[in-house]
Amino acid sequence: MTQSDANRISSAATARSDAREDLATYEQHTHEIAQILREIKSAAYSSKNADLERAVSDVTNKLASERFYLTVVGQFSRGKSTLMNAILGKDYLPSGIVPTTSAITAVSYGSREKVVLRRPHSNLSSEIRIEQLADFVTEKINPGNRDRIEMAEVQVPVEILQRGFFLVDTPGLGSAVQENTATTLEFLPSADAIVFVTSCDAPLTSTELGYLRECRSSVRQLFLVVNKMDLVPEADRTTVVGFVESTIREELGGAAVLRVYRVSARDALAARVAGDQAKLESSGLLELEAEMVAYLTEHKQLDFLLQILNRAADLLVGTDLQERHALLARLQSLRNALHPGPEVLESGRGRPRPALQPAKLSGSIVRVSCVVCDRVIDAMLDFLRSYQYDLYVSAEVQHAHAEAGGFCPMHTWQYANLASPQGICSAYPQVVFRFSEDLRDLAEGRVPRHATDGVAGPPLPADVGCPACRRASEAAREAVANVANRLEAEPGGSAGQGQRLCLTHLEEVLLRLRNGSVAKQLLLRESEVLRRVAENLQRYALKHEGRRSDLITEEEWQAPNQALTLLAGHRNVQPRFGKG
Repeated sequence: MTQSDANRISSAATARSDAREDLATYEQHTHEIAQILREIKSAAYSSKNADLERAVSDVTNKLASERFYLTVVGQFSRGKSTLMNAILGKDYLPSGIVPTTSAITAVSYGSREKVVLRRPHSNLSSEIRIEQLADFVTEKINPGNRDRIEMAEVQVPVEILQRGFFLVDTPGLGSAVQENTATTLEFLPSADAIVFVTSCDAPLTSTELGYLRECRSSVRQLFLVVNKMDLVPEADRTTVVGFVESTIREELGGAAVLRVYRVSARDALAARVAGDQAKLESSGLLELEAEMVAYLTEHKQLDFLLQILNRAADLLVGTDLQERHALLARLQSLRNALHPGPEVLESGRGRPRPALQPAKLSGSIVRVSCVVCDRVIDAMLDFLRSYQYDLYVSAEVQHAHAEAGGFCPMHTWQYANLASPQGICSAYPQVVFRFSEDLRDLAEGRVPRHATDGVAGPPLPADVGCPACRRASEAAREAVANVANRLEAEPGGSAGQGQRLCLTHLEEVLLRLRNGSVAKQLLLRESEVLRRVAENLQRYALKHEGRRSDLITEEEWQAPNQALTLLAGHRNVQPRFGKG
């Protein structure tokens, strides 16, 4: 294996590790939300609120299903179904001048093509061929939805759906069938993101602007598509888009940040079927798809959880549950942990929620306020990412790791957060065999081969010999020295401003300082930090007990975690690494 191959494999392993860390954090938050939903449902049961019970069950079901609903919305005959077919690369959905029924048509990934028909208030479903779909979702064959189809779920083996999309084709807004508009508007709160489709022949009518406002009040992410650009000469397309953008600015105010995508769904579908890459690129669909995929891969997890949190809060608003304020405060606290910000969940439905740009989590080991703890965690992530790969491919490293007794307990589990099951199964047999032999020796009255200083006793995982502990200790000493050197290089200056220290690492920095004046300034600064955190704790407690969670500031939300971190250091950093 060449060095470039090794680097490539290592980079791939790092990417997979990052994904696993994000999933671990995501799963933790998911379980926290699930617990809150259980308590809401329990409170609803106690108060005999059956409607709330059913609604919470629906939200819990969505949380468990983890489907990302990308909902396509627009007036009748704007080309919604054609746009979806272009994304899918085939005429799966009926399109044309015949209106659809009030049934929702959803498209998900499946290993074979089929349609599952679902009816309201029933767990029973029926399966049909895709060729039969029009018989159930168009007004021509199923007028007034007399077959009582609530949702037709189309399952097709399309790669983009395997990434997590669940495409939803809603009935046309403003069609002759009034039930269609009602069905679509009722479905909007279930959407995770909306593709709003207008067309260049009559872009953004006053009626569409009203529907667009409804969409923006229901979701954080909205893609605005101007379809049928093939009907407009190339020279006039910029003018059409400019008109749409100016209309948004004039009519919707803050909605001016919406990006407009110019697309010819008809050209895109034809290009996909014919395999014409140049025509596909000129259709504008690839740019829209790229943005949707980026949104899915970069924002889906956080946005999905925030959507669930907001939906749970919406269910609580307006109820008279005794636990209402406490549950809302917990939802707000969890939302703030996911994305700190000023938004208060008890704002009621219909108020536009700000578009979020979620901060990237560093995995199961989250950021802290102590600058030395931060450096240790960064060093540990770098070390474990590299070392877990070496453990996977190198027999020599595996042997040395076994002789040392593996990692200490804490770093064993940090390693497990990064390594795949295959990696653990390849790296750890020798470690397990080593302890098996030691236990057998001990049972038979022999001193275990790995006994410390010849003392016979139950073998334990590595402590002083843990390679991760050694690297963490080195990183802590380096960080402490760096902080001390910077403080003494700029006495009385700005060095270290905004960088906090936990009490353990504060002591270690003080021991390295030679200038008493600098030490005094550092102590005064850290004293002020702790005082402010203590005050924030008191304000948080008072407002929470007074059921005024809407007044709690961002600093007060963060105070509990800040207080414990400053006192004890980060939970994933062993104390006093800088010693010895």
